[in-house]
Amino acid sequence: MDNPNRTDKPDSIGKPTRTGKQQSPETQTFVNERLSDAKLLDPIFLNRWSPRAFSEEPVSEDELAAVFEAARWAPSCYNMQPWHYIYESDGDSRQAILDTFMDGNRIWAQQAPVVGLVVALVKAKGASSRDFDVGAATMAMTLQASMLGLYTHMMAGIHVEAAHELIGLKHEDGKVICGFVLGRQGDASTLPEVLRQREKPNSRQLVSEFVVKGIPARYPTSRKLTH
Repeated sequence: MDNPNRTDKPDSIGKPTRTGKQQSPETQTFVNERLSDAKLLDPIFLNRWSPRAFSEEPVSEDELAAVFEAARWAPSCYNMQPWHYIYESDGDSRQAILDTFMDGNRIWAQQAPVVGLVVALVKAKGASSRDFDVGAATMAMTLQASMLGLYTHMMAGIHVEAAHELIGLKHEDGKVICGFVLGRQGDASTLPEVLRQREKPNSRQLVSEFVVKGIPARYPTSRKLTH
């Protein structure tokens, strides 16, 4: 299980590195200071995080194709594939999408080369798992982006009604879940001071707080499971 108090960062061959996976010198990737005691964990899960500072360097068409192709192959209930992604890079609708972001998000998101909205459509089947399925596709997209040296940042802080109106989506047909940006990590010094201080990967609860073997004695009202 994870030990949040670990400060050692072993990097000997055949031992866990701070990315959590046994690696050779050629494949070691120390992107941040996150730690895991799960020796077989792929580094991509520790290296992925959501920065606010983005470079204006464009995302290529091939990179975009790979990112959205990854979302395409995500699992979904009845294979209904309820996800839709509305995005823009340098077209006329870029500012219109940015305008659906709340001010606190727009101030940094406007630097990213790709901006967009994540949409969950109503389908004939699988309605109860719609948001779950869209989340799976979005995680696939995010991990593929990470493999390409790109970062995503999903944000719930959007003007939902304005987003629906912008793309012409009726509530009975689906919902706009969140906004997103995609690009390469930029210089944190470009952020406002209050955001600059927060520009680092955050931590996570321990696995023991959300995983339990067998039926728990009582279901928790807090995060910690009890057996």
